[in-house]
Amino acid sequence: MKPVKALLPFATWLMRLSVVFFVYVIFFSALKGFEIKSIQFYVAFVNIVFGTLLFIGGFMSKPAITVFSGIMLFLVSAYRIFMLLSGGFDSSIALYFIVGTVSLFFVTTGNKK
Repeated sequence: MKPVKALLPFATWLMRLSVVFFVYVIFFSALKGFEIKSIQFYVAFVNIVFGTLLFIGGFMSKPAITVFSGIMLFLVSAYRIFMLLSGGFDSSIALYFIVGTVSLFFVTTGNKK
């Protein structure tokens, strides 16, 4: 069976939207709490900022914003996976793994259509 290459732009935009949706659902409430002394606040802040920049980077012709946002989201996802693994396996590890791999995809491809 041959791949449907015509759907690649649609698929990449769906991945961008899924990262934005994940960031909103998981981290927006932590940012609203505004506890600056908590590491969770900074993890939420980095995810929200770079998740938004990953989406905005899709409208740019140069891939710098997309690649840098992908790197940051990948690193934060790896950090969260590492922290969650210390407590045993949990379903949220799978979510961070998916976001990390999507972020790594954008690090490697940039804005290719």
